[in-house]
Amino acid sequence: MENFLSPAIAPLLLETPMSSAYSLLKLDRAFRVCEASSDETKYHLEIAPLNDTEKMRLQEIEAIVAQGLQTFYEVGQALIEIRDRKLYRETHKTFEAYCKEKWSLTRPSAYRLLKAAEVIKNLSPMGDKFPTNERQVRPPTKLPPAQQLEIWQKAVEESPNGTPTAKIVERLVKEQENSTPKKKTLSEVEQLRQENEHLKEEFKRQAQERERRAALVAAELEQLREENRQLKAELRQRDLDWEVRLAVEKEKIRAEVEAQMEAKYRGIIDLLTAKLAEMTAKKYEAVLARLEAIEGAKE
Repeated sequence: MENFLSPAIAPLLLETPMSSAYSLLKLDRAFRVCEASSDETKYHLEIAPLNDTEKMRLQEIEAIVAQGLQTFYEVGQALIEIRDRKLYRETHKTFEAYCKEKWSLTRPSAYRLLKAAEVIKNLSPMGDKFPTNERQVRPPTKLPPAQQLEIWQKAVEESPNGTPTAKIVERLVKEQENSTPKKKTLSEVEQLRQENEHLKEEFKRQAQERERRAALVAAELEQLREENRQLKAELRQRDLDWEVRLAVEKEKIRAEVEAQMEAKYRGIIDLLTAKLAEMTAKKYEAVLARLEAIEGAKE
């Protein structure tokens, strides 16, 4: 059965009644699917080589892990940085494989260290009253940060030497969980009723949002229409102004041309008039002289 089921599910199935076994089998299948899809996604990622800064930082962090496995907070912080920055990517496909092959840490052990480091970070207001081993902070990992700090303060107060044991912390966590009011399980009818009310509110909200957007579109459309009318009126006025200006310019050019033509041909006309007058005077004198000659011959 252990080969057929996931390691985390097989022990539970042996101790589970048949009425709940089917649920565990469904959970096991979902677990396998999620785990397989997660691995495939990670395996297909393009491996980006570490730069020099990352390589140096990895060496520093691994030195912390190698020399300080007993100081779980520093180890947890180092592992968090290796995981978040994917400093393992050149040698391992996953963070879990890196922890297992590099430090012989199983997945649960590695993530317990990570969660413990996060708890220690949340306990920073306590000053020097920090946990000394990972088991002390394991129970509060499932609580919110504010409750983690509250539980640890109570544990320090209840401990004679100010150093709580893992049992004290675990007891306080259980008391906290038991004192926290649990949500009342709703019947299927009540759940459907609440869901329907929620859907009605959502439908109403969407209808109001559609009306608001329609009003905005209508207002914008009217504004665009008014702007269009103004632009057309301005364009017509510009056309009229251009025609008036064009007529004025045409009249101005015509007057200038006429003035130039008049100045040019006035001199020619005066010259021709003078020559005509001179020719007329000469012809008149010649005719007069001839008439006088004829009169003299008659006498």
